[in-house]
Amino acid sequence: MMEFHNTVFTNVSDDAMAYIYTPPQSWANVKDCGNFPCTAPENTILSFKNTTFIGNTPSYAASNF
Repeated sequence: MMEFHNTVFTNVSDDAMAYIYTPPQSWANVKDCGNFPCTAPENTILSFKNTTFIGNTPSYAASNF
């Protein structure tokens, strides 16, 4: 988990908050996951407290974000 406190975002576009990539098929470990790649990059929690947006605000921004 990543925690962010009192963060200020200035002129943020909708697709610029975070990049979480799809794990490559080469990560598939038959012993652990079968023929399915482990999902480590997608197991992410981002927590924001007291966040402020200035200028362009992304569509997903909430007043209590």
